[in-house]
Amino acid sequence: MEDWKAFLSEANTKFESIKNNREMLFDLTDQGLIQVNGEDAESFLQNQLTNDIRNVTETNHQASAWCNPKGRIIANFQIFMRDGSYFLVLSADLVEHVIKKLRMYVMMSKVTIEDVSESVFHFAYAGDLQKILGDAVPSTPNQTVQYNNLSILRHSDSEPRYEIFTDNTNDAKQFWEQCATDALIVNNDGWNYLNIAAGLPVICKASSEAWVPQMVNYIAIGGVDFKKGCYPGQEIVARLNYLGKSKRRMYRLLIDSNQLPSIGDVIASDSDKAAGKILNAALNPDGKVEALAVLKIAEVDKKLILAFDKTVTLSLLSLPYSIDNE
Repeated sequence: MEDWKAFLSEANTKFESIKNNREMLFDLTDQGLIQVNGEDAESFLQNQLTNDIRNVTETNHQASAWCNPKGRIIANFQIFMRDGSYFLVLSADLVEHVIKKLRMYVMMSKVTIEDVSESVFHFAYAGDLQKILGDAVPSTPNQTVQYNNLSILRHSDSEPRYEIFTDNTNDAKQFWEQCATDALIVNNDGWNYLNIAAGLPVICKASSEAWVPQMVNYIAIGGVDFKKGCYPGQEIVARLNYLGKSKRRMYRLLIDSNQLPSIGDVIASDSDKAAGKILNAALNPDGKVEALAVLKIAEVDKKLILAFDKTVTLSLLSLPYSIDNE
C-alpha cells in the first residue's frame, strides 16, 4: 500500500472531520480483510459463522460473526463474494488472531485463508454515488454490484452508504479521483461514527470474546440465522433466544464530552457501578462523542455516567432499528 499512500500524498489529499449534509469519501485501507477460498470454502464458513453463508453471492453481502464455544463473539464481519472467493471485513487488530484460529479448523478441507488487507484497496462513500457511477450502483440494502474491477456494497442505512473494493491500482486511483471532485474526504473516525449512528457494532481486540450476539443487537441487524445449523456457541446463542432473555443489550449514547472514551470503559448508574461498557465511540459532526455501549437493560432509565469521570453525563439516542420484545 506504499504506492497508494504516495498517490494520496501527491493528490494533496486532506482528511477532514465528518460533516452533515455532505457527500463523503473514506479511505479504509487500514481495516482488515481476510480472503477465504477453495472448493470447501462455503461449507467451512457455514460450520463456523452465525449467519447462513449460502446467502452470500456475487450480488448479496451480509453481516456475520464467529463465536467461541461459550457463544461470545471473537470477531464480526461484513462478508461479500468476489471472483468466487469470500471476503471478510473486520477490525485490523483481529486479522492475525482470527486467521490463526480459523486455520486450526481447516483440517482436511480444501480451504485457504489469507490476509489480503495490503493487496485489496478499500474505500467507502456516503451520499449519492449513482451520480458518479450511474446504474452500476447497488439500489437496495445488502446488495453487491460487480462493476468493472470494483465490488460495490450498499449498507442497510436509511441514507445511502457504500463500501468499495478493488485489487487494481489504476481502478482504485480512477475511482478516488472521480469521487474526490465533489466529496469531503474524511478519515476512518468519520466512518466509525456512521457505523455508530447506524447501530452497527465493530468487535475489535479489546472487546473480543466479551459479548454474545444478542448483547450487541446482532439479531436485530440480521447477523444471526437460527435455521442454518450448528456453529461454535450455537446452542448457547439459540437457548438465549428461545428460552431466555438477555439482561444486556447495545444502546447508542450521546456523551457530553469531546474526549473519546476507550473501548471497555465502564459506565455506572445511580445504583450500579458496573451498568455497562463502551463498545465503540467516535466524534459526531457537532464535536461531541457518540458511542455504542452494552448496558444492563434494568439500568438504562437511570442516570448514567462514565465511571472514570463522574462529571461526564450520558444520554440515550435512538437506534434506526427495533429490538424484539421491546
